[in-house]
Amino acid sequence: MDGIDDLSRLRAFIEGEAERGNTQLPPEPKLAEALDVSRGRLRTLLKRVEDEGLIWRHVGKGTFIGEREVDPTAPEWAADVSLGDIMDARRLLEPMLAGQAAINARPADLSAMEKSLTEMETAASYAQWKRLDERLHRLIATATRNPLLLLLHDTLRGQGRSGLDTRLNAVFGQETAPSATNRQHEAIVAAIRSGDPESAENAMRDHLTSVREQLFGLR
Repeated sequence: MDGIDDLSRLRAFIEGEAERGNTQLPPEPKLAEALDVSRGRLRTLLKRVEDEGLIWRHVGKGTFIGEREVDPTAPEWAADVSLGDIMDARRLLEPMLAGQAAINARPADLSAMEKSLTEMETAASYAQWKRLDERLHRLIATATRNPLLLLLHDTLRGQGRSGLDTRLNAVFGQETAPSATNRQHEAIVAAIRSGDPESAENAMRDHLTSVREQLFGLR
């Protein structure tokens, strides 16, 4: 029964701190004293409530109330993200961006996209083509006219960039301008220009599925 009471008291303590607007628990010595338990017992209890999602712990910083929020700038988080994860996330996000761009794109957006397409056709090197590719995808995100969607795009594209670049160079590096990919880009921009969200979404999804298949042999 004492074990159950200890756990209940810790849960109640956490709830009380949260209601007072506190986001972090006291240091272990003070928390153990407040609950009248040993440090060893406290660690066992903290593990239990951490498993329940009531707290999360950061080595060197302390114990925080609630479930841990994702920090895309944290090295330990980025290390868990694979290239496959990035491509899967892009296949979910970027078709939606293309659809929104078809609704909200302005003439200046379309002109910038067309300019990128033309420059990609005549790119002198794969490195130049890849920079233009990144620019086109960002132009599409910008054309959504939604700053939060643009932030999501930039955050996603920033994750694992070096690893993805290495893989892209290995697959496409001998080409100056991947012609099949250029045709896919043209289809995306054409759908956006025509104001057809569904076609824009489908064209972007087909494009990213093709890229994933070429990079990893997966559809």
